[in-house]
Amino acid sequence: MDMIFAVVWSDDPERAVPDGAALRSEIARAVDGPLADLEVTEYVVNVRDDAVAGAMIDVQVTPLPVLAAVRARVPAASGTACADLLDAVRGLGPVSAWSVTESEPLPAPGPGEDGRCPGMTNLAFLRRPGRMDRDEWLRIWLEEHTPVAIETQSTTGYTQHVVVRALTEGAPEIAGIVEEVFPIEATRDLGVFFDSRGSDERMSANIQAMTASTARFLDDGAVDAIPTGRYVMRIPGPRV
Repeated sequence: MDMIFAVVWSDDPERAVPDGAALRSEIARAVDGPLADLEVTEYVVNVRDDAVAGAMIDVQVTPLPVLAAVRARVPAASGTACADLLDAVRGLGPVSAWSVTESEPLPAPGPGEDGRCPGMTNLAFLRRPGRMDRDEWLRIWLEEHTPVAIETQSTTGYTQHVVVRALTEGAPEIAGIVEEVFPIEATRDLGVFFDSRGSDERMSANIQAMTASTARFLDDGAVDAIPTGRYVMRIPGPRV
């Protein structure tokens, strides 16, 4: 099956950091029906919630703030096949959606009873520099940078999405999306984020290694890094 990755942007500054629980309920009311029509039983939602409020690393490059992200495996990730789903999501705000692939070098931890996966999930939206062709960019990111990112950070989950094509008009030119899961302490402790284990020397070495690796395939100011809570949402089956 294909995968659709949709981002809802906020065009209202006061909704940039909304009530996470209320927003999840609003998303579920909007998308459960269209997803059920596509025979989808489970999807993932990322929202800023209370647990990640005030996170140290929070970078927004795209002009509109991220309100939420929704992704699901669908029979066909196309604008036509997912038209009802995209229309439903547009009821929440401006939407950009992409058809993406997915790989999990480090599977995310499973959800708790409330559907929330432990920790903070950092959503990174990557833009390919014009100085690089796509094949070389993908090779460096997927094959060479990935082990560096996992080794130098306290990552407990690492999921990569390669963007195949945009499904909505005017979508930002995003080449890849990363979901990195960290211990919740990483929201406020740079030492935890960079897996320093209490060593300033190790933290410095990890930051330098990570910075050098990202510089090979990303330009400054080209990455959104959004702290979120990751929720696995299940669509209720029909009652019998």
